Amino acid sequence: MIDRFLPGLDGKMEDPVDFTCMTVSMPGDLDPFERHGRFAIHLDAELRLAGLGCCSGGGTLYTHVDFDAEDPTEGADAATILDIDATDVERARALLRLHLPELGAPAGTLVQYGPHEDRFDGEGWQLHEPRGDLQQE
Repeated sequence: MIDRFLPGLDGKMEDPVDFTCMTVSMPGDLDPFERHGRFAIHLDAELRLAGLGCCSGGGTLYTHVDFDAEDPTEGADAATILDIDATDVERARALLRLHLPELGAPAGTLVQYGPHEDRFDGEGWQLHEPRGDLQQE
C-alpha cells in the first residue's frame, strides 16, 4: 500500500552533500530512544520533504562534570542535542521554529547556526541572538 506513495521520494532520502551544520540544543538529558522518537524522526522527515536537509544524529552534552566523583555527571548540567545538516539555513530555521514547539520542545531550546542562535522561551522565539556558548568571559 505505501509503495504507491514512494515514487519520486528517492532523492529526498539521500543525505545532502552540500550543507551547513546546525544544532538544536534542549535543556535536560533525554533517553536516546525518546530523543529519536519525540524529535529526530519527525524533524528529519519534515526537513527531507521540504528539501532543506536532514537530522543527522544527536546526543547529550554535559557541562560542570566532576570527573573525580564516583558518578561524574551527578549534579552536572545536561542538554539534549540534535545535529541538523541544512541545505538552506534560513528556511531550516523557520521549519525548526515551527515544529519544535509542536513536538514539545521545552523553554530554553536553542537553534544554533554559525555564531548565532534562536532561543525559545516557552511562548515565542528570540531570533538571531549571539550564541551564548561562544561568548568571551
